[in-house]
Order: sequence, then structure tokens, then C-alpha cells
Amino acid sequence: MNYRIGVPSSSSHHTGRSWVMHSAQSGSTSQAFQGHWSALPPSPLSQIPNTPVLHPVSLPHPNATSHQSHMSYQHSSTSHSSFIVLHSLLSYGPNLRFNVTRDLAHVQLRPGCPSTMLQELAVQPPVSHMIITIPELPAWVIEVVNPRGVTVNNVLAVIRETLNQSVTSHEMQRSSRAVNAAIESSRARSRADPREHAQGVKRVDFLGPKVFFTGLARARDGSDSWEIHFAQNV
Repeated sequence: MNYRIGVPSSSSHHTGRSWVMHSAQSGSTSQAFQGHWSALPPSPLSQIPNTPVLHPVSLPHPNATSHQSHMSYQHSSTSHSSFIVLHSLLSYGPNLRFNVTRDLAHVQLRPGCPSTMLQELAVQPPVSHMIITIPELPAWVIEVVNPRGVTVNNVLAVIRETLNQSVTSHEMQRSSRAVNAAIESSRARSRADPREHAQGVKRVDFLGPKVFFTGLARARDGSDSWEIHFAQNV
């Protein structure tokens, strides 16, 4: 999979749209539609007497700019909304290459994704608060806050900040197997950087080799929180 560091695009037009619907319970993709829409031809039923006539509706041109073109729909079981729209850069894909041990300056976007997408809203409708849980590390929660609306960049920045905190002695009170594996990951990660080595074991070290962000999914418990997922490579 080829990636590049995102640079502002010279064109604001998009060649198509893609919608993906995710189940609130499993996070799995159930349907996907991609391509251009066009008006359907008149139905033969319109020739039958007393049959209601369906008038054609003009649809947007496929190349028209849309603020929703970078979103994927994920079902919400909450009473206040039936759907919430997650930005495609944060959806399971991945559409970016983000090693959570490295600074955000090293984030790479897939070709065709302008860097300005990082400043777009993380979800629609906009929210000022997002809770993200880590299935592999349930003791730590990622909390993203922006009164003006949480952006994609906000989410990535707080993910990195949360996971790169040094682990306290109290937090090291885990199974010896998990602690020993984290210590080994810390040594491998900081071997070439004395400053990193001096900071000791970090939360990210409990992920082992799975340090690449692969996307968010709605929490399986039906709450308004999100689950974050990682892989060894993307």
C-alpha cells in the first residue's frame, strides 16, 4: 500500500463518493456503495391511468464539492441520533499511516487525500467531546475535547499524547507476562534514543509491535464511546 505525506490539493473537487455503513454491535461493514449517481429514466407505470406520478429529482453533479464526501456512516443505538458520521481518515481502512510512537509530522495520507482533511471535523454532527477506549488496554481511556468541534487532528494528537505517557509504578502492577513484554518493547523502541530510554516504559509499550493506528469503531456496548484498533503494520 502506497502512502505519501499529505500536501494541500490544487483542486477542491472530488471524483466520486463512498458511503460505508457499520453495525453498532460488531463494527463490521454491512454494505458499501461507491460510484456516481444519476437520475433514473421515467417508469413505465407513469403511462397507466390513475397511477401516481414520480417526478425526477436533480442530483448533484458527481464532481460537485461535498463536505460529507470524507465521511462514513456508523449506526448509533442512542436515542438522540440514529446515525453518526465518522471521518474517513478515522474509519477502519486505513486511509492514513500513523505510527503512534512517532510525532504527527510523520503521519502519511494515501494518495488523493489532501493534508487539509486533518483539520476537518472528526464526526458529523460535530461534537465537543469524544471518549475512545482501548480494548487491549482497558485501564486507559483517551478523551478528546474541543469546544468548537473535535477535528481529525485533535483525535490523532490526543491518541499519541495519551499512549506516550510514561507508566507509573502503580500502573505497572499488572501480570508479570504483560509487564515483561512491555519492558522488552520499551528497550527495542528506545535503543537508539537515550532520551527515550530515560523515560522508561510507556503505555504504548503494552501494545507490543501493534503501533499502527487502523481506525475507530463504535463501542460494542452501544454507548457513545469509540474503540481504537491497532496493527503491526499497514
